[in-house]
Amino acid sequence: MDSIASLVIFVFIVKAASDIFKDAIDKMVDHSCDEEMETQLRNCVMRNPNVHKIDVLRTRIFGNKIYVDVEIALDGSITLQDAHDVAEKVHNDIEKTFPKVKHIMVHVNPAKL
Repeated sequence: MDSIASLVIFVFIVKAASDIFKDAIDKMVDHSCDEEMETQLRNCVMRNPNVHKIDVLRTRIFGNKIYVDVEIALDGSITLQDAHDVAEKVHNDIEKTFPKVKHIMVHVNPAKL
């Protein structure tokens, strides 16, 4: 009877160790955000009236922080300063709306009309 109890305890220990190992590996390996989070990010970016569209949105999760790379399309005839201001506004809006976002890279492309 003791050997059966020992075997059951062994199985529980192996299961717990496996769960801990899997969780640790998941936190060390990059993953993209789920679709709901990406949709929320897209909606946040598109709230800016100067953004024509999002060309590329990449997300990755490392540990408990989110990293965002976004390429936005703006009117190609605006000044560089205006494009920079829009990109900075998009950056700040994401940072304020999503506290888990650690870093945001906003790249500006001219919109193809």
